[in-house]
Amino acid sequence: MSKISIIDAQVAGLSGDMMLSALIDLGADKKKVIDSIYSCENSIPGSKIKDVRFEKVNSNGFTATRFYLEYKEEIQERKGIEIIKNISKSTEYLDLKPRSKSFIVDSIKTLIDAEAKIHGESVDQVYLHEASSIDTFVDLIGCAIALEDLKIFDSKILSTYISIGNGLTTFSHGTIPNPTNAILEIFKGKSFVLTGNDQGELTTPTGAAMLVNLSSECIRYYPPFIPERIGLGAGHRKLKDRPNVLRIVIGKDPVISYLNNEKMFLIETNIDDLNGEIIGNLIEVLMREGARDVTIIPGITKKNRPVNIIRVLSDIVKTDSLIDKLFKETGTSGIRINEINRITLERNIIIIQVTINHSKYDVKVKITKDSSNNIINIKPEFNDLKNIANSEDSSLKAIQELVMFQIFKKFKANSYE
Repeated sequence: MSKISIIDAQVAGLSGDMMLSALIDLGADKKKVIDSIYSCENSIPGSKIKDVRFEKVNSNGFTATRFYLEYKEEIQERKGIEIIKNISKSTEYLDLKPRSKSFIVDSIKTLIDAEAKIHGESVDQVYLHEASSIDTFVDLIGCAIALEDLKIFDSKILSTYISIGNGLTTFSHGTIPNPTNAILEIFKGKSFVLTGNDQGELTTPTGAAMLVNLSSECIRYYPPFIPERIGLGAGHRKLKDRPNVLRIVIGKDPVISYLNNEKMFLIETNIDDLNGEIIGNLIEVLMREGARDVTIIPGITKKNRPVNIIRVLSDIVKTDSLIDKLFKETGTSGIRINEINRITLERNIIIIQVTINHSKYDVKVKITKDSSNNIINIKPEFNDLKNIANSEDSSLKAIQELVMFQIFKKFKANSYE
């Protein structure tokens, strides 16, 4: 069974300190995390950490871990490029794997890129205020240490819908609405769903930047899984009708590990008044728009009327635009949509050189393996076979047989399996 980690921010959002607290609550090595936090001082001039501790607290009836950081900051703003250099330098003092280091640097770059776009400046020129303080460094480095210690980087990391609050937020640039511009910029174009409520600011830019560099899949419902450990990280505000807690759950996927289980959306509509040319063009339009697959199914509907069922498979990011295209291109008055799971086998693509009539050709070969690493299917790319057949003025069937013979021969000789 493969590991699943779920970052559940649907009730109280998330911040850097809440994520760090939840990871400690899960059982990450507290001493190792605290030691790494103190090392941040080596790379941030003008900052001094006074105290670091984790304490058990009660948040609206739930026991959780809360992070406390006391520090002194002499510099109130820093250039974005300076922050990137400083945090990259910090990672060199730590015994971290490449994935952990890239998480730290990518997260701070995500944060700074968002600020630069908001202010219309380059990363080299933009100045950061709140995000430039040592507590941002502490959140990123502490979380990287904890994530590595818990082996969460090796798991499939999912995110629930993200609560972002509402109302107004006041900070160094004045008063702005929630979600802040930085939050919107960080999540823009990515497959995360933001939800509002009446609790003020709940999700911070640091928390958002870490999340988009940890997870690429947002779920509406928990998938089938076997929970093993639960961590609750408390924020410092008291919310009026809910615990101010971020939950992280680690579990096992009950589906065998060599399968990929994706959340997809199935979009359907019935069409009874379009000719074949329009439907053919519709398929091309939907595939260009980002559909994973398009299927046309002939059928009979009410009053024995012939109909074509247009069935489109989409990920969450492309669903809205594909629905718009279906309405525009077909003139339909109704569309059905269902959230489904798609399970796929792991596939690899390699290039194999074959010889046909003394000429050499490169052929892309798709290889599918099971959980024991046994090959269960080998399939050469159709377009490559077609191009060889055209070049050799031969039948596609004959070329396919020759190529498959050479592929199997090379596999056996070179032990590709």
